[in-house]
Amino acid sequence: MDNVELFNMSQMDTFKAAIRWENNLKGHSSVTNCALHNGFAWGIHIKTSQNIHLQNNVLWNFRPVGLGV
Repeated sequence: MDNVELFNMSQMDTFKAAIRWENNLKGHSSVTNCALHNGFAWGIHIKTSQNIHLQNNVLWNFRPVGLGV
Protein backbone atom coordinates (compact mmCIF):
# COMPACT_ATOMS: atom_id res chain seq x y z
CA MET A 1 0.00 0.00 0.00
CA ASP A 2 1.46 3.35 -0.97
CA ASN A 3 0.21 6.92 -0.53
CA VAL A 4 -3.11 6.07 1.17
CA GLU A 5 -5.07 7.82 3.94
CA LEU A 6 -6.89 5.69 6.55
CA PHE A 7 -9.32 7.60 8.76
CA ASN A 8 -11.23 6.16 11.74
CA MET A 9 -10.18 2.60 10.89
CA SER A 10 -9.90 0.56 14.10
CA GLN A 11 -12.34 -1.06 16.51
CA MET A 12 -12.64 0.14 20.11
CA ASP A 13 -11.57 -2.18 22.97
CA THR A 14 -10.08 -4.83 20.63
CA PHE A 15 -6.81 -5.65 18.90
CA LYS A 16 -8.49 -4.97 15.53
CA ALA A 17 -6.10 -2.33 14.27
CA ALA A 18 -6.38 -0.14 11.18
CA ILE A 19 -3.62 -2.33 9.67
CA ARG A 20 -2.81 -5.69 11.23
CA TRP A 21 -0.43 -8.55 10.50
CA GLU A 22 -0.63 -11.74 12.54
CA ASN A 23 1.30 -14.94 11.75
CA ASN A 24 2.42 -13.57 8.39
CA LEU A 25 5.53 -15.69 7.86
CA LYS A 26 5.67 -15.89 4.06
CA GLY A 27 5.88 -13.20 1.44
CA HIS A 28 6.50 -9.49 1.87
CA SER A 29 4.22 -6.60 2.88
CA SER A 30 4.86 -2.90 2.49
CA VAL A 31 3.14 0.26 3.74
CA THR A 32 4.81 3.48 2.60
CA ASN A 33 3.92 7.19 2.51
CA CYS A 34 0.56 6.68 4.24
CA ALA A 35 -1.43 8.67 6.80
CA LEU A 36 -3.38 6.81 9.49
CA HIS A 37 -5.39 8.87 11.97
CA ASN A 38 -8.28 9.17 14.42
CA GLY A 39 -8.74 5.52 15.35
CA PHE A 40 -10.42 4.17 18.47
CA ALA A 41 -7.91 1.31 18.88
CA TRP A 42 -4.45 0.40 17.54
CA GLY A 43 -3.02 2.07 14.43
CA ILE A 44 -0.71 -0.73 13.28
CA HIS A 45 -0.36 -4.09 15.04
CA ILE A 46 2.33 -6.60 13.99
CA LYS A 47 2.43 -9.98 15.76
CA THR A 48 4.51 -13.08 14.88
CA SER A 49 5.22 -11.75 11.38
CA GLN A 50 8.23 -11.08 9.21
CA ASN A 51 9.19 -9.10 6.09
CA ILE A 52 7.01 -6.11 6.95
CA HIS A 53 8.30 -2.84 5.49
CA LEU A 54 7.02 0.45 7.01
CA GLN A 55 8.47 3.70 5.69
CA ASN A 56 7.51 7.41 5.75
CA ASN A 57 4.11 6.87 7.41
CA VAL A 58 2.35 9.28 9.76
CA LEU A 59 0.20 7.94 12.62
CA TRP A 60 -1.69 10.26 14.95
CA ASN A 61 -4.62 10.34 17.34
CA PHE A 62 -5.00 6.63 18.10
CA ARG A 63 -6.47 6.12 21.56
CA PRO A 64 -4.36 3.38 23.23
CA VAL A 65 -1.47 2.59 20.84
CA GLY A 66 -0.26 3.94 17.50
CA LEU A 67 2.17 1.13 16.64
CA GLY A 68 2.48 -2.23 18.38
CA VAL A 69 5.19 -4.66 17.28
